[in-house]
Amino acid sequence: MSRCNIVFLSLVMFIGLPLRSQTVEALNEKAIDFLRQDNYEKAVATLTQAIKKSPRYPESYFNMGFTYYCMSRYDDAMQWYRKTIQIDSTYADAYVNVGLIYNHKKQYDESVRWCRRALAIDSTLANAYTNMGVAYGGLGLNDEAINCYQKSLALDSTSAITCNNIGNAYNNIGQYNRGVSYLKRAVALQPEYASAYYSMGMAYAKLDMPDDAIRSYRKAVELEPRLITVYNDMGNVYAAAHDYDKAIECFMLSVNNAPKYVDAYHNMGMIYYELKKYDTAAVWFKRATLIDPEHAQSYYACGIAYYMKGDRKEALKWYLKTVELNPKHALAYNSIGYVYQEQKDYAKALENYKKAIKVSPKYIDAYNNLGALYIHLKKYSDAVDCYNNAVAADPKRAESYYNLGVAYYLSGDKTRAVTELETAITLKNRYVEAYHNLSVIYDELGQPDKAKIYREKADDSEFGL
Repeated sequence: MSRCNIVFLSLVMFIGLPLRSQTVEALNEKAIDFLRQDNYEKAVATLTQAIKKSPRYPESYFNMGFTYYCMSRYDDAMQWYRKTIQIDSTYADAYVNVGLIYNHKKQYDESVRWCRRALAIDSTLANAYTNMGVAYGGLGLNDEAINCYQKSLALDSTSAITCNNIGNAYNNIGQYNRGVSYLKRAVALQPEYASAYYSMGMAYAKLDMPDDAIRSYRKAVELEPRLITVYNDMGNVYAAAHDYDKAIECFMLSVNNAPKYVDAYHNMGMIYYELKKYDTAAVWFKRATLIDPEHAQSYYACGIAYYMKGDRKEALKWYLKTVELNPKHALAYNSIGYVYQEQKDYAKALENYKKAIKVSPKYIDAYNNLGALYIHLKKYSDAVDCYNNAVAADPKRAESYYNLGVAYYLSGDKTRAVTELETAITLKNRYVEAYHNLSVIYDELGQPDKAKIYREKADDSEFGL
């Protein structure tokens, strides 16, 4: 079931107002009062006055940058921060905020560079380390991100934002218990920190602690009703616990609160699929594709639903649309191949099984389906090659060795068949089919004692003895 994996990376800003000119300072303080009221137009007008009165006063330029940042006009903010630095090249917070804007632009290497420049001026800037941690996280360098956040916490242990970010970084590398510990620190420092509760819920879900996950999600949405993806994630927790009624309730809340949120529609379809209500599942998957016409996974799921209700023609239509949208969708190619095989269109079946393997060289089911088709076509040497590839892709999968043994037997190589079948039974206990085939082959090889041993094992395994 798809998830909407959201990592909350809170960003940090700093405004400093050293005293230089009483008049200019008063204008800056007045501008900040306007900012607190979200009156950006008056803040800009007031700061423009300040700059006219004292063109070399860097705080006016810095605060102008901050004003435009608050308006989400990041390019304008960047220009004003750079002007701040032109006037005062040691103004470290301006470098930090340039890095912050590069984080917004997802230009993470640039963000790291500017945060380092800030730290070269003032190594005690906790927010510089935090913003650099955000940049490293954006680059997928979670260990480096954690190191930056730890340095930030060493400088400012009261930062809920940094605790939240380090918790998310640990979640990203699968260390969910550590992630939870830092997220708990975040909400202890800031009890109304909704996104920290949300991240905690995701960590608890990964730890298979559904009650704690639900409590965290509920707290998050209580604090911030606009966190609409919470309902979807709550639904996923209930679905994993097979509480489908509550899962449906949560997905419906997600749909009602966010009518364009495609994952909720897709997940609703998955619930009805699990309930074997394939017609209803198909309806929800179709709704998902109407919201997002490029949501390939919903096209594929719709195809599966039609296949399960016995409508091969409709299933094939949705599978083909899936690979049209996503030419690397191995599962869809495999399913297309299977439908064509059922329809006895073996050329197209072979073509699509091979496409599945091409885009996903370790896709064992595609190898096994292709091998089975080769056996059906009596192309036993091709089947042997196919199953050898399956074994190479996953040496621990007993079924591949079993299939390889059957292919060797049909090709006339009974000795190799025995070798592969005996490997299969070392990987899977009570493998009745393998025991049975070994008994047959040993009879044909004139070894009745070994044949009897495997025949008895087959009988014992079949009856659970």
